[in-house]
Amino acid sequence: MSESAGNQLDAAGEVALERALRRTWAPVCQADELTDKPKAVRLNDAALVVVRLGGEVAAFPDLCAHRGTALSLGWVDQGTAPAPDGSPATGEPCLVCPYHGWTYDKSGTVRRIPAVHGRAIPRRAKIERYAATEHAGLIWVLMDPGPGGWEDPSPLFPLPQVPWWGDPKLRTIPIKTYDWKSSPARRIENFIDFSHFPWVHEGILGDRAKPLSPDHVVESGGETIKFQIALEEPQTSVKGDVVPGTKVQRDPTTYTVHLPYSVTLDQQLPDGNRFILFIAAAPLSAKETRTFTWNARTYRMEPEADEELAKFQELILDQDQPITESQRPEQLPIDLSAELHIAGPDQASIEYRRILGRISAEELAKR
Repeated sequence: MSESAGNQLDAAGEVALERALRRTWAPVCQADELTDKPKAVRLNDAALVVVRLGGEVAAFPDLCAHRGTALSLGWVDQGTAPAPDGSPATGEPCLVCPYHGWTYDKSGTVRRIPAVHGRAIPRRAKIERYAATEHAGLIWVLMDPGPGGWEDPSPLFPLPQVPWWGDPKLRTIPIKTYDWKSSPARRIENFIDFSHFPWVHEGILGDRAKPLSPDHVVESGGETIKFQIALEEPQTSVKGDVVPGTKVQRDPTTYTVHLPYSVTLDQQLPDGNRFILFIAAAPLSAKETRTFTWNARTYRMEPEADEELAKFQELILDQDQPITESQRPEQLPIDLSAELHIAGPDQASIEYRRILGRISAEELAKR
């Protein structure tokens, strides 16, 4: 095969993977950011609007069918009163365009055009609706919900299982949302790559005098990749330790990748305590990723401790960001021959790439 043919195949594989992963749930904002007004978000290079219509979360293109105005600049009509022009109440909450008052119901169908009061509304007066839901304190969107549409979506993978969410024995706080110039797959691989700790996070998560990766077994199911390791870390007050700097074994530390772009780290601490870190990444574009993070703990439950834990995570992120953004190509190579791999520390990464490669191949086979 020629070099150009190989590049074309790689490009086709990446496009196929992006297309297939439109059938997966992606987070677009924190749930408490979506109040009684519509909100503009971005996903897969597309401008979307998410809005609460009654008891439902709805997602649409951020584009009125009439003159292309951003619907996120509009408002919600609760549907209980007639319009100012005398048009009858819609009977349900609707999204109103701020330019000419076109009013969309939860299916994306126009219910009111004030400029032609009383006339029949054209059948084409509608916009696409995506599947949307609230889960784990985030708003998630499924851009390609499958043949059942937004009312009966059939995602490639389910939403991440988060049994810790809402547990009163845990104090859960958000870590600031951040955007990196990398693909979401690169972000996920960075999170599960523990062998970089002694080098990127020296003195915080690792020790360069002890770079040997611990033995572990990677378990791969249909929805997750999971492994447990015994990590040696410097003690730190943010994990409730009493002798900061002294080494301690975090055994077990459990990583669970919720395919395709979420991870839970569940770490056992002394006295039966737990430290949980959950990230959910979404592609703003093929080479730009937004990540949402929750940190949960069973110790130091006072709110005054929140800032220290948040700053600890931000320190680690500040160290990881330039490393991850420097990687080329920005998109994770799903061809296992494209980069070198080491048996042992790279097991989870290898399995992750295999799964993404399989998804890409299956998508290509459909064409």
